[in-house]
Amino acid sequence: MDNFNQPAYATPDRSLLETLSKWSGFVGIMTIISGAFICLGAITTFGVSLIPGIITIILGVKLRGAKTSIDKYLSGDAREINGIFENLGSYLKLQGILIIISLVLVVLSIIIGIVVGAALFNSFGGYY
Repeated sequence: MDNFNQPAYATPDRSLLETLSKWSGFVGIMTIISGAFICLGAITTFGVSLIPGIITIILGVKLRGAKTSIDKYLSGDAREINGIFENLGSYLKLQGILIIISLVLVVLSIIIGIVVGAALFNSFGGYY
């Protein structure tokens, strides 16, 4: 009799993990490079772009960590499966937080734009 309460585990496909490793490495490096350029922009923005640049570099490092964990897992260290999920989970969580913050800022910008536009419209007596 089959026991349906026991979870069935499958070994991840090696070719999928190799592809994930390659893309995580490439995107991680490009993210770190773009974060460095954003930090360099702090020279002209009086340090304002340092925070986004550092966050971007952290995102790239998380992807590079995932690549390293995938490579270790593929070379036989089964314990690294947790490292893969830890790094990708941190990356996705931080990206999700940044998306939520961006959406909130967009909504606030729209509201401020409408309020300022209405105030300007009224300040001219309703005429342009």
